[in-house]
Amino acid sequence: MATDEIHGSDEFYRLWDVSLAELVRFDQFAGRLHPDDIERVKTDINNAILLNESFNTDHRVRVSDGTWRFINTRGKCIKDEDRKSNIIVGTCIDITERKIYENEISNAKADAERANTAKSEFLSRMSHELRTPMNSILGFAQLMEMGELSATQKEDVTHILKSGKLLLGLINEVLELSKIEAGKLSISLEPVQLKIIIRETIDVIRPIATLHSVTIEQIDLDYCELFVKADHQKLKQVLLNLLSNAVKYNRKGGTVKVFCEKGSVRADQIQTIRIIVNDTGIGIAQEEIPKLFTPFQRIGSLMPEVEGTGLGLAVTIKLVEAMNGTVGVESKVGEGSTFWIELPQCEGQVDRQERLTDSTKHNIEKSGLSGTLLYIEDNQSNIELVKKILAEHRPEMLLISGTYGKNALQLALDHKPGLVLLDLNLPDMHGSEVLGLLKSNIKTMEIPVVVLSADAMSGQIKKC
Repeated sequence: MATDEIHGSDEFYRLWDVSLAELVRFDQFAGRLHPDDIERVKTDINNAILLNESFNTDHRVRVSDGTWRFINTRGKCIKDEDRKSNIIVGTCIDITERKIYENEISNAKADAERANTAKSEFLSRMSHELRTPMNSILGFAQLMEMGELSATQKEDVTHILKSGKLLLGLINEVLELSKIEAGKLSISLEPVQLKIIIRETIDVIRPIATLHSVTIEQIDLDYCELFVKADHQKLKQVLLNLLSNAVKYNRKGGTVKVFCEKGSVRADQIQTIRIIVNDTGIGIAQEEIPKLFTPFQRIGSLMPEVEGTGLGLAVTIKLVEAMNGTVGVESKVGEGSTFWIELPQCEGQVDRQERLTDSTKHNIEKSGLSGTLLYIEDNQSNIELVKKILAEHRPEMLLISGTYGKNALQLALDHKPGLVLLDLNLPDMHGSEVLGLLKSNIKTMEIPVVVLSADAMSGQIKKC
C-alpha cells in the first residue's frame, strides 16, 4: 500500500475508533476492516492515488464494542512534499441502517420473484395436467350428444358440455396468464393489416352474436387499410376477447361496431393506430373500471347470467403491452362501452418490397455489384426463392447451394464466396457446427456468414 498516513474528520476518527492526535498507518486501519473488504478498499485507494482522484468506498469496520458497522468512506489522497508520502484526508458516514434496509428490500424482492416463478410454474403445470382429462370429458360428452338420448339425457349432456367448455376456457386463460407472468410468452412481431384481421375475428364471433341477437358492423375507414406491428395470433386473441365481451354484455337487438382511427404519437415519434370496439350494452360504472384488467375480478353483477372467468381482459392487456401497445376503455352505465387498443403503425410488406425493389434496382445500376453467394439450405423452396431474388435484384451474382452441412467448408474453399447464407436445421448437422467449421479455417474465417432461419429465438441467437 503506497499510503503512509490517514487523517480525517471527527466522524472519521470516531468510526475508526482512533485518537485525533494519532498519525495512523493504513495497516492499522486494515486490521479493523472486514477480511472480505480489505483488498477492495486497498484497490480503491490505490487507484485514487495513481489517478489523483477522490475515492468512495463502502466497507465493514469492527468498532470498539466488537460489532461490525457498514461505513461509507470518502476521501482524497494528497502528496506531502516534505515527507514524500501520500496522506488520506477522509470523511466517514455510518450506513449500517441503510445497508440493513437495502438487504431487506433485496431479500424481499428475491423472495417475491421466487414465489412468482413458483406460482407461474405451478399454474402452468396444473393447466397442462388439467387440459388432458378435460379434452376427454368434452370428447365423450360430444359423442353422447350425437347418440340416441332421451330429452332429459340431452339436457344433462348439454350442461356437461357447457360447463366443460367454460372450465376449459378458464384453464386456457390461466395457462396463457402464467406464461406471460413467467416471461415465457413468445411474441413474433410482423406487419399486420387491420382490415383483414378484423374481418377474420368478426367471422369467428358472428355466430355467437347471432345467438345473442346482436349485430356486428365493421366500419371500413381508411385507417383500417393500414398496417400495425403486432403478433398476428396474439392480436387476433385480443380482438376476440374484446368482441366476445361486447357481445356477451350487450342487450338484445344491440350492436357492436369495430373501426380504426389515428392514434397518438409516442415519445419515440412513432405514430400509432387505434382499433376501437364499441357496444350498446349495459355499460360499466366508473368505480368498476379499475377492476377490469385485474385477474379474477368480474364486473358482471348487472348481468349475473353471463358466464366468464375474469381473466380475459387481464390476458388482453398483457398481450397488448407485450406488442408495445396500450389499452383503454370509456363507458357509461346504460349506454354502452368503448374499448380500444393502440399499436405502432408500420409499413406493409408490399409497400416495403416495392420501395426496396426501387432502391435495389437503383443501387445495382449504380454499383454493378457481382460476386458469388453460397447458400447452405436443405429446403428446395427456400433455395428457389433466393434464386428468384438474385435473378431480379442481383443478376450479376452467382448462386452456389448445398444441402448438407458437411460439404459447406469444401464449397467455400472451392468457390470463394463473398457471402454465406446458412440455415440452422440441416439434415446432417446443426448450422452452428457449420459456422464453427467455416470460422476455424484460415481460408474461410473472414467470409461473412448470415444465419437465415425460422429458429430465431433469443437462446439460439446467443448460441450462434
